[in-house]
Amino acid sequence: MFSYFPNNYTWSSAVMLCLMAGGQLGQIDRLLASLRNGDPDIDAWTAAWGNAAADREGHAKQDLRQGFTRSASARYLRASTYYLTGERQTPPGLAKSRSYAAGLFARFPPKATKSSSRAPSIRTRRCPKAGCARRSASSTP
Repeated sequence: MFSYFPNNYTWSSAVMLCLMAGGQLGQIDRLLASLRNGDPDIDAWTAAWGNAAADREGHAKQDLRQGFTRSASARYLRASTYYLTGERQTPPGLAKSRSYAAGLFARFPPKATKSSSRAPSIRTRRCPKAGCARRSASSTP
């Protein structure tokens, strides 16, 4: 089996997972080549993935400005994959939270919407059967 980091199973498996989620090997190789021969450095790992994701996100924004929605969509998806791949190996803390949030916003950018005065509750929207929103809070999973 392919192992990008022959001496680091955890990082190699993260690279394989990223490839299966839509990452491009050429881009991944360019961003991680400097990490292959050195000692594992979590900060360098997180920075490399974050830089690659920010680059993809920048290209996606440019595509959107030019009206290329399909390529922008693919680039946003890849950016979120790169953010989240870097986040997986990062220890808990501020860097992990920022990387995770950046990945979510790249994947699901906030949309400007008109707010209604009476939005349905989350329980009501998740409820598949009529009347089940009336269940008590204690019976909700």
